[in-house]
Amino acid sequence: MNQIDKKASQGFLNKLVIGLVLLFVITSCIPVKKETSTSLIDLQSTSINLKDSAIRSILNAQNDQDLAKIYSYFQSPDASARYTAALALGSVKNELSADTLAHLLQDINVNVAAAAAYSLGQIGSEKSVPALLGAFRQYDTAGINSSINANILEAVGKVGGLDFLKAMATVETYKPQDTLLLLGQIRGIYRYSMRNITDITGTQTAIKYVTHSEYPQEVRLIAANYLARSKNIDLSSFDSVLREAFTNESDTDTKLALIQAIGKTKTVESKDLILETIKNATDDRMAASAIKVINNFEYSIAKPVILDALKSSSITTASAAINYLNDYSREADANDYRNIAREDLPWQVKVPLLGIANKNYSYAYAITKGNVNGELKSIFNRSLNLTEKAACIRALAEDPKNIIFLLETARNSQLAPINSAVMESSLNALKNKYFSAAFGGGGDDIKKQVISFVYDQLAKGDEAALEIIESAAKDENQKKLIDASKIESIKSSLSSNVYAQHMLMRTLNALKGTNGPVPLMSNYKKLTSNDFALEGIPHIAEFVTDKGNIKIKLFPETAPATVLNFVQLAKNEFFNNKIFHRVVPNFVIQGGCPRGDGYGSMDYSIRSETPQIYYNKPGMVGMASSGPHTESCQFFITNSPTPHLDGKYTIFAEVISGQDVVNKIQIGDKIQRINLSE
Repeated sequence: MNQIDKKASQGFLNKLVIGLVLLFVITSCIPVKKETSTSLIDLQSTSINLKDSAIRSILNAQNDQDLAKIYSYFQSPDASARYTAALALGSVKNELSADTLAHLLQDINVNVAAAAAYSLGQIGSEKSVPALLGAFRQYDTAGINSSINANILEAVGKVGGLDFLKAMATVETYKPQDTLLLLGQIRGIYRYSMRNITDITGTQTAIKYVTHSEYPQEVRLIAANYLARSKNIDLSSFDSVLREAFTNESDTDTKLALIQAIGKTKTVESKDLILETIKNATDDRMAASAIKVINNFEYSIAKPVILDALKSSSITTASAAINYLNDYSREADANDYRNIAREDLPWQVKVPLLGIANKNYSYAYAITKGNVNGELKSIFNRSLNLTEKAACIRALAEDPKNIIFLLETARNSQLAPINSAVMESSLNALKNKYFSAAFGGGGDDIKKQVISFVYDQLAKGDEAALEIIESAAKDENQKKLIDASKIESIKSSLSSNVYAQHMLMRTLNALKGTNGPVPLMSNYKKLTSNDFALEGIPHIAEFVTDKGNIKIKLFPETAPATVLNFVQLAKNEFFNNKIFHRVVPNFVIQGGCPRGDGYGSMDYSIRSETPQIYYNKPGMVGMASSGPHTESCQFFITNSPTPHLDGKYTIFAEVISGQDVVNKIQIGDKIQRINLSE
């Protein structure tokens, strides 16, 4: 057990109390109880044992979101039952349960109290702050409450205000051996930043941890990710210490975040390090991370290394360069993009690069633009790969004159990936800077044709159309094209489609600027308590892919409903011949979509399961979703630590061999089959 001295804990509490007085001066707070001994503290271990009928009953109540039944276990004499019930509410995430859950913060079992603190952070109610602060166990010379206090720190990061951030960040007396408390503190600071709440004190604390090797590795990892991902923080004065930390750091995952932090300093020295890293990195993920922040410097500086990266033998590196050019390409360099695209490149690089050239040629280069479109149509016509065809559609849409061709293609196709690509890219083409020029200053009829095609797909209950129309409704320019009464009419015609009701109500809210109630996803997969025994469920799954095998270890105790669903799908050969439809360099590979375009799902949803487990290393396997409790069959595997996903996406497995294969997977690669074993 990590040691924590009384002075450090008391100093932290004093600072928090100051913040508490500032924000809750006229409200009453839960009093802090002074612990004078450990006699009232229960150190009994807790676990989620699926053989225990009470545990299964709680998990089933979690799946049914039966709050009353979960509450009934708060008084159980079994600490494991109380522990499981506390975590269950963190997965349900119903704000109504926060006050009731707060009572478990005072539980004599340290694991139960810690679970309650974690789940209160998950629920995300600012009203939980007084209870969390009141439960901080400052009289803890033996360090037995470190897990509770650490979880309180992280939870405050999810629900607290700026004053609490300053109080948390300015604790300076934690020692390097106080691992849990340091993790709680830096996670709390990081969670604040994910809510776009930052302060120089938090940044200084992250700098201290990441630049001193005596602090625990995971603490330094989270600190580096804070520096990499936080918005609106000024790192210019920390340039030299960050570069030194990068040079001395032995942990690759921490370096992946550090190089992005270094890019934010925007100094000449950092520019040189980033350019060198892109050119010489032996790890494709490192090159991709460096490319991600080259936009902090002038395009003229980035251009040579980006153009070289496009020709890299690593599709990961080349794809990162494509992502850069999607945002920062220049009209003057359209010829360079086209000429490189003519080289012998993988289609995952060639096709989007032709699209970038297409986007940057003005109509003053009508013949050249026509030739690019001809190349893309030729690739489209001869390809048997639907993913490649969809990429061609997106590249063709960079010329708004192709919209009619694309709409005709979709109407004649009836293939889901083609239709979704046409809807996405045609709507984007309406925002193209050359749109007016393409149609002689008009184009109103084209706009009507595009939105009419989307309406046609909506009327069929098309999953892609339901998500695309919501996205368009959130765009200030595109929402003007959408007729709310038409959406109302389509919604009425799809009354039996649960997902359509859910998404179209979200669309109507976006169109009207309201926050009205949205129908719940009531088509969730019903289970029984016996189902949660997971009888006969294997613990190992092996993906056999085009690039090699990936073996994962399933987490039945962490995410039982998800594991059950995954194994049932695998046994039914659902994943056989499905592709990885989404690949983001140095982030995730995603598969399991029955449509092959990322919009598909089963005819049911499963619940989110988000107990205290973290995306703190590569190879974590999570469930894709479009919001809480909308998971179904799509999953992803991470290429690197992704702490910004913590608590939001179900983790149900981790890679135990084949992470090198994960890092080689590219969009369109196929899952041949999944082998299950003990």
